[in-house]
Amino acid sequence: MDADESVSEHTLVSAGAGRTYAAIGEADVSGDRLLGALGGLTNLAERLGGEAVRPRTLGELLGPELGFVTLRDEPGSAREAGLVIRYSAFDRGVERLEPGAFEAFSEPGHLKVVAGFTLEPQGGDRTFLTCDVRVRATDDDTRSTLGSTWFFAGPALRMLVRRLLQLVRTAAESGPEPAEGSNGAGDHDDAEHLRAG
Repeated sequence: MDADESVSEHTLVSAGAGRTYAAIGEADVSGDRLLGALGGLTNLAERLGGEAVRPRTLGELLGPELGFVTLRDEPGSAREAGLVIRYSAFDRGVERLEPGAFEAFSEPGHLKVVAGFTLEPQGGDRTFLTCDVRVRATDDDTRSTLGSTWFFAGPALRMLVRRLLQLVRTAAESGPEPAEGSNGAGDHDDAEHLRAG
């Protein structure tokens, strides 16, 4: 999607691409005060979608319950989600779309937002992680409104993206690398077989 405005940030993660990709879905966003203050992510559903769903993880935040549609999902390589927002002084909310309808959506008065993560293995257990957020207005009036508010929205979005990357990096670096063919349960399923003493 061509963007009217965008933010791109990067970080180097001390974990492999598989673990880093898993951390995108696992990163805890539920109680993060910075995310709450900058983007209202802890009550995004109530603010935009009118539902009582509160995301606990980044994976839930980028999920269909809050109106996001999966645009790209390539484990270990990339993940993108799109969101369409009604954006006017009088009406704000989320348009719930099927994934195939996102690209063609063009109803005036909306912003199309794509949040994407790309992962580039750097050798060893290191991954170069990028988060891009691209915003495109569906008409000239909405584009003008976006442009006139970007002086505030752009820096706030940049801080939000940096915080998301920090949460993903922390989750990736503190979790175990997934084993080949594993379901991610690790040794937890074996706890019942351990003996005390």
